[in-house]
Amino acid sequence: MSFTTRVSLIIGLILFSLLCTCCEYKLAVAPSTAPPEPVEVVEEDRTVTVRITAVGDLLMHMPVVNSAYDHSTQKYDFKPVFADVAWFFEEADYTIANLETRLAGAHRGFVSYPLFNTPSELALDLRELGVDLLTTANNHSLDMGWQGLVHTLDVIEEAGLAAIGTHRTAEEKERPFVVDLEGIRVGIYNYTYDTNGLPLPSDHPYAVNLINYEAIAEEISRLREADADIIIGCLHYGDEYQRTPSAYQKDVSQRVCELGTDIIIGGHPHVVQPMEFLSVEHDGEPRECFVAYSLGNFISNQRWQYSDSGIILNLEISKDLNTGETGLTAVDYIPVWVQKAPEADRIKFRVVPCDQAIFDFYDQAVPAFTHAEYQRIREVKEEMSTLLDRPEQGILPASAIAVSKGSQG
Repeated sequence: MSFTTRVSLIIGLILFSLLCTCCEYKLAVAPSTAPPEPVEVVEEDRTVTVRITAVGDLLMHMPVVNSAYDHSTQKYDFKPVFADVAWFFEEADYTIANLETRLAGAHRGFVSYPLFNTPSELALDLRELGVDLLTTANNHSLDMGWQGLVHTLDVIEEAGLAAIGTHRTAEEKERPFVVDLEGIRVGIYNYTYDTNGLPLPSDHPYAVNLINYEAIAEEISRLREADADIIIGCLHYGDEYQRTPSAYQKDVSQRVCELGTDIIIGGHPHVVQPMEFLSVEHDGEPRECFVAYSLGNFISNQRWQYSDSGIILNLEISKDLNTGETGLTAVDYIPVWVQKAPEADRIKFRVVPCDQAIFDFYDQAVPAFTHAEYQRIREVKEEMSTLLDRPEQGILPASAIAVSKGSQG
């Protein structure tokens, strides 16, 4: 083979190798004609849950008021009365209480039944304890007249609390009350059956919300227009000292649920009444409405059976931020009893969570309760369980273990 032939052969082999390499490269980078595999998009779970806590009647009898007077400072201090239950308020995202008295000022004199007026320190102390909202529409709304009503709202506002149910102006009455809790917009309203026969001021007919279906329907409409995700109605109604809801309570509850209320928190009977879920129709669609007919007394000087106690109600509300769907997802309650005991030169009142009191009775070297008090606390716990527990509807007491843990931390 000649030298020229050899060179030609070598050049040919080199060119062939380069051609093969280019072909492999093109095959490697050529786009695929096969359709891409579908990618499953998993929507992120964006559920928000909040806890709303509610307590019953703040029935401020004079023995309770007098027990809060500090002679050294010459001021009233109500915080010790509620110190044992303050943790439940702190744990809640929002706390509601029924103010069954007026804060009309010392110049009106401090009095209780039948016309209540309580020191203004109560509002600030409640705020420091963790209460957020006071319902003021009840049968004692006009105990101190129009000026007393106005002064009460001024004091509540200055203390940093919100109030609903009574109003200083017509504009206040028309203003929907909606609170945003972690992205859940909760609309709340408050109405009462009566004002103990005291007429609304003729020049201020908007002063107190009286139960009226047309008015409640309009308020629910305003709350929905304000983008409320869920609506709570705080109703002052029923027969005093009756442990079962009256026909009137049943009828009112059914009607306002049909109007679009999701949750009802009741007060006035001064004893605890049952809780239940009502099945109703709203705008032609079936729905459920939760009703707590009466939370009983939270604080009072009423010492007889059933009126010496009440409950702290916890409502868990959840919202799917993807769909906007919002609802009540859990209910529990804590039985409480009011202790009235001598201490030094005064009578001491304090609201006691029953589970914690039972735990403390055996755990403390010097129990904070007599044997008679301890027995009554156990009775209250049993009374509440018998009356309220509905396992089939998810209505049960809060865990005693949780109560004990909370008191320690």
